Amino acid sequence: MPINQTTNVTTALMEAYGIATEKRNEFLTPEHLLAGYLKDKDFWDAFCRCGNAELLEGKIYEHLNSLEAVPEDMELSIEISAQLQEVFETAAETAESAGVNTVQTHHMIFAFFRLEDSYARFHLENCLTCSIPDFLNSLIGISSEETSETVESSEKWIRYFKPLKQVNRLIGRTEETARILRVLCRKTRSNVLLAGGRGCGKTAVAAGVAALLEKGKVPERLKGSALMELNVSMLLSGTQYRGDLEGRIQTIMDSVAQEGGIIVYIDELRSLGGLNRMDDGSKDILSLLIPYFKSGSVKFIVSATQEEIKKLGSHDSGALGLFRQIDIDEPGDADAEKILKGILPDLAEHHKVKYDKDTVAHAVAMSRRYMLDRCLPDKGIDLLDEAGAYAETHGEEKVSRKTVDLALADICRIDVEASSSDTKEDLFNMEERLGKKIFGQQKAIKAVTEAILMSKAGLLDSNKTIGNFLFVGPTGVGKTELSKVLAQQLHVPLHRFDMSEYSEKHAVAKLIGSPAGYVGYDDGGILTDTVRKNPYCVLLLDEIEKAHEDIYNLLLQVMDYAVITDNKGRKVDFRNVILIMTSNAGARYAHKASVGFERKVNAGEAMAKEVKNVFAPEFINRLTSVVVFNDMDRKMAGLILEDKISKLESRLLARKVRLQIEPEAFDKLLDEGFSPEYGAREIERVLNARLTPLLMREILFGKHKGGFKATVRTTEEGFIIHTEK
Repeated sequence: MPINQTTNVTTALMEAYGIATEKRNEFLTPEHLLAGYLKDKDFWDAFCRCGNAELLEGKIYEHLNSLEAVPEDMELSIEISAQLQEVFETAAETAESAGVNTVQTHHMIFAFFRLEDSYARFHLENCLTCSIPDFLNSLIGISSEETSETVESSEKWIRYFKPLKQVNRLIGRTEETARILRVLCRKTRSNVLLAGGRGCGKTAVAAGVAALLEKGKVPERLKGSALMELNVSMLLSGTQYRGDLEGRIQTIMDSVAQEGGIIVYIDELRSLGGLNRMDDGSKDILSLLIPYFKSGSVKFIVSATQEEIKKLGSHDSGALGLFRQIDIDEPGDADAEKILKGILPDLAEHHKVKYDKDTVAHAVAMSRRYMLDRCLPDKGIDLLDEAGAYAETHGEEKVSRKTVDLALADICRIDVEASSSDTKEDLFNMEERLGKKIFGQQKAIKAVTEAILMSKAGLLDSNKTIGNFLFVGPTGVGKTELSKVLAQQLHVPLHRFDMSEYSEKHAVAKLIGSPAGYVGYDDGGILTDTVRKNPYCVLLLDEIEKAHEDIYNLLLQVMDYAVITDNKGRKVDFRNVILIMTSNAGARYAHKASVGFERKVNAGEAMAKEVKNVFAPEFINRLTSVVVFNDMDRKMAGLILEDKISKLESRLLARKVRLQIEPEAFDKLLDEGFSPEYGAREIERVLNARLTPLLMREILFGKHKGGFKATVRTTEEGFIIHTEK
């Protein structure tokens, strides 16, 4: 918009030009303009109240007298300096951001304080005895011609509002809409607080109410009313001086009340500020609006999340009583599908594609599973829109389930195609596939697989976790490895917690969050935040016996009810979690356990008995199964060695090295690596200590640089590698 100048600014510029002409200065600088302002009585009086005007005048003229003058015999042509041009631009931007079309004195002086390496700014700051904001505040209204920053006329209030347009047709929500209209008809407490998660449809419901008001399909009392959204960002624009925001809000709300028939909608309660303890009050619009919430002269509809409502209650416990809270819950799958089907024709027309019949149900299911930061129907609409855009940009005419999966993979950065391939064949072969990765633990694999298959079949309690397993066995037999492989087979993330880090009593706070008033309260808990972000996962609590006993009590409700409450009172759902705990309890005594002369007790079985001494009966009673892992035997060790060598061969192929191990060398590696006490880790140590260094020397310093065949043989001292092209 065009920016004009007030008389005071124009007069100061004329005085500055006169001073520059008198002193025959080539450039008109900010110092000339400041000297011009000092000739203005109102400015002089304002500065005297906030500083030493005489000292400022002396310093400015001392600087002006030091400037080089144009000789008398030369023509004088005064140009505006770069710094003064910067002052004009900053002042104009400040005026425009404040919503006024006139540059006033305080805009110009504010621009002085934004200059760098300026004598005018330096002397202004040094001669002030009060703060800069207080000085700028004193300049507002020093001239009768300069108007205040706040809105003065009732005709200007409308620019702080924008109409609430209905983007998509509102489907369902008839009960919530009816309740909103009932509250708006009340004599007292006629303000509505729409409570719900992100994306559940709060704004859509408000837009639906706006459409009903526009069509007149409302009670007689509300006919002729309109629902307008308050533009909070514009409300804050240009209110850098004390008193600006307060005056602006008062004028706007008084004008709205006088106009009548306007219902104010505020999207997101947090945009009003004032909810955080660290808020400095500069953006506390909420406190300024509370008198209008109480008076009832203006009706409000405010949307908020449950977290924001809790903060409002702690900030001002009486403020919640000024509203009638209406919960906008996330719709179920059936209702979400109805909403998405209603919007589908608009999406199809926009992208010029056709959607398959089953894409809506698939989008609802996949968005509920993977898009965890929002609620339905918003995330379902977003996924269908993304799928339509994907099809459009790839020249496809139809949007299928596969297109939805590809779009979701882009959004969530995960292999959704693999994750959604839980076919009967995949589930049927799960035990076999796990057996190819974990050797010699068929009983353990079968116990875990059966529990997962029963959950997939819907035979287990839907209000419990998929399974609560305690893996017991000596070290190095595959307890942690089975958890990793299981997560890979189910295409879900594995989240591992080393419970040795949680051996102290206060460690419980790390998992669920610190109590209110303690350091870390706002950070949340590690465990609760992890599961909230990834509700479909394998949760591995490694070496559970090392955790503090209070953590066992915490896990009781997880295993029994599949829910846990964090430090902020939010419930975290564990129903889609596979909970695995590993234990080495009694490991040091397990290999000494034997009965008679011939029958030796399995170390895992001995440890399973020790588990009953370590864990309370109520803890063991809530486990789906105590899975006992077999001891390491020579056959199992041989299979593990073959697997380790196979992985080593794959790494060597990348360096064009072909590895061959002779049977005698394999047997010797097995003899050195086989240890029932230390398990598979001893095999890996032997490989890394005996074989890998030899290969490293041949690759880096051997005679064959372009790839070679390495044959491992035995010698009396150990191993030797023979290489050939």
